[in-house]
Amino acid sequence: FICGLENESVYDMDEDDDNEDDDTDEEADQDSRGAFAGFVLMSKGSWDKAQFIQDMKAKWDITVEEDEDGGNRDDAVVFEVGGMIAAVSLMPYPIPDGEAELNAENNYMWPEAVDAAKTHKAQITVAVMGNDAGLKERGELYVKLAACCCRQKRATGIYTSGTVFEPSFFYKFAGMMKDGEFPIFNLIWFGLYRSERGVCGYTYGMECFGKDEMEVLDADAEPSDVQGFLSSMAAYVIEYDVTLNDGETIGFSADDKHAITRSEGAALPGMTLKIEY
Repeated sequence: FICGLENESVYDMDEDDDNEDDDTDEEADQDSRGAFAGFVLMSKGSWDKAQFIQDMKAKWDITVEEDEDGGNRDDAVVFEVGGMIAAVSLMPYPIPDGEAELNAENNYMWPEAVDAAKTHKAQITVAVMGNDAGLKERGELYVKLAACCCRQKRATGIYTSGTVFEPSFFYKFAGMMKDGEFPIFNLIWFGLYRSERGVCGYTYGMECFGKDEMEVLDADAEPSDVQGFLSSMAAYVIEYDVTLNDGETIGFSADDKHAITRSEGAALPGMTLKIEY
């Protein structure tokens, strides 16, 4: 990827005018940064804790040594991994207010997402905490935990990144880490929709990494191409800790330039980066 400024003088001038807005944006970013958490939907209020512990060792070579403060409860496990605290807990009630069902409607890749969300009677909450590790490492640990929970017999879906994923999908794409790849499709949702002028796409989950969400608007392209374009951009930004700014360009080569505009989101609340397709 190659990043650059299209008009450096204009960029510097605008930056001074937006200091007050930037302060507000930074406060919102702080609230979301590092908030790696999700919910595995369960058809019954029970789980196999022993299987989870075995799966963590077999799949990721992580030995679960429970925190003594956790009390070794049957419905929860809390343990430390590389300076991070992993917390996995069974909650014997569904996510309230139909929230999971509503967000399941966003998953255009899984037609049964809404029905799967409606059947859940309980949830396994998965969270990673601790500031001693980087955001990328925390995100990867979260995916490992959630993927193993997806192997639970009664798992019907996983509510994370603004939608509900099929458990087998989430588990499969977590396997990218085995090949040294970043699990972008587990941590970022790439929404797609059509406007009157073309295909639009957006990211959901970049704020967990302290980055602006990205959008592509009115592209004359196939939906799969827009998704691939956004996923490549998102993976690059996260893996190399890149901050994209208004007025810059980004591309796959010196001759490939896509203008960046930061403005109020079209599909999302708040400010987003519009990447020219």
